[in-house]
Amino acid sequence: MNFSKKILIEYKENADKRVSFVCRLLIIFMLMVAILNAVNIFKIEPLPLYLTVGITIIGFFLPTLFYDILKIKSNKIRYFILAILVVQSGLLYSVLSYHTILMLAVPLIMACLYSEKRYVLYTLILTIPMVIISHLIAFNLKIVPDEPLVTLKGTIFYGIIPRVIELLGIGVLCFFISDRIEKLINTLANKNKELYDDQENLIVSLSQVVEGKSEDTGQHIKRVCEYTEVLCRALGYSDEDCWKISLAATLHDLGKLMIPEEILEKPGKLTKEEFEIVKKHVDYGKNMLETSPGELFNISTIIAYQHHEKWDGTGYKGLKGEEISPYARCVALVDVFDALVSHRPYKKAWSCEDAYNEIVSQSGKHFDPKVVEAFINNYDKFLVILSKYPDNNYN
Repeated sequence: MNFSKKILIEYKENADKRVSFVCRLLIIFMLMVAILNAVNIFKIEPLPLYLTVGITIIGFFLPTLFYDILKIKSNKIRYFILAILVVQSGLLYSVLSYHTILMLAVPLIMACLYSEKRYVLYTLILTIPMVIISHLIAFNLKIVPDEPLVTLKGTIFYGIIPRVIELLGIGVLCFFISDRIEKLINTLANKNKELYDDQENLIVSLSQVVEGKSEDTGQHIKRVCEYTEVLCRALGYSDEDCWKISLAATLHDLGKLMIPEEILEKPGKLTKEEFEIVKKHVDYGKNMLETSPGELFNISTIIAYQHHEKWDGTGYKGLKGEEISPYARCVALVDVFDALVSHRPYKKAWSCEDAYNEIVSQSGKHFDPKVVEAFINNYDKFLVILSKYPDNNYN
């Protein structure tokens, strides 16, 4: 499974948050400009100033509205927000002139936060004509009385051309910064995919070794994997987490490789001493997995060690309730269900109905009530999986 693109999505969403945060700071900046004008430090006509401040405050609040309140995450919204920022910068420069000259570069810097060249190019293409328009508006409104900007020639040669050159320079810089970071992020995503691919291949290989150890549990691992995915989806886990947990669940019994076969395959009830030996498989599994690097092996370690814990604290290690990992709670249920409906050397398979009733009766005792509820709501899917992977030697 390839979930490496999630890194890119998360990066963009974090950039959205940064953009909305900076825009909230700009709202404070606009309020400061209004206050400075009110105390006569700035000399700007009140009506155009306060009208501009009001409009820009609304505009600067839009990223917070879309990204933080409405939780809208899309490229169209990002382009829209950048366009609004460009228009805002032009409006501010038209009315406030040199008091807010740095605002001309703000949209480009904002676009750079996304670390994608297309956003920078898009913003630069919009910014250049906006700079020209804002200068011409300021000239016609006679907002900048200083020489040499009082003439059209002066506005062009001492206002428009220098600003365009400066913004082109800033745009080129932002372009190369975005290009460099974009390549680094893509490299990280590819390395992340390779890492998970390596872990997946190793886990699959190990699970096949475990699967081949016993004829009686040939399909058990496949069923546990798919049962676990069903429960994880029902409990609201993301697609990526469902994949990780269900794959890690295939190694829940890895430690049984260290248990003598004559005990695992014993056709009768185990003695107390033999059962104590079997219980050690959770320790063996933990020891075999915990030194392996990577998130999948970390999850596998937790599941291997805790899948025999009980909600009421009477499991192998005495963990209770929330002390037990959510991953292990899911695997604990599916492992028991599959064991009940499967033939073993020491018992016959239970009927699905009897196994279902046993699981339900153990809600709040052996199993997490929420996991049992998810099992009840998806019981039909369990039956499909059971029929999909039958233990052929007992058909």
